[in-house]
Amino acid sequence: MAANIIYYGINIIDYVIWIYSIVMVIDAILSWVPSLRDSAVGRIINRVIDPYLNIFRKGPIARLSNATGLDISFLIGLLLLYFVQDYVLNWIANILFHLFV
Repeated sequence: MAANIIYYGINIIDYVIWIYSIVMVIDAILSWVPSLRDSAVGRIINRVIDPYLNIFRKGPIARLSNATGLDISFLIGLLLLYFVQDYVLNWIANILFHLFV
């Protein structure tokens, strides 16, 4: 019973991260066309994605972005999501399985 709960919980988190990364890519594509980014859908996507990306738009990453003129917060944010999805979730699942099963 505990194994099923852990399995389904990890799968739900994995799915949410996957959906969020897809929305991030859509946001990046919308940023290429200003009229699409200013649409109702673009504003909703910005409200969902910008708080996460603002974490990476501070500190050394901001200085690097200002120096190069490229906003790399999207790339770093997406790589972090993939790292969590591929490694951290598996690590947490293994710990939970050993504790409860």
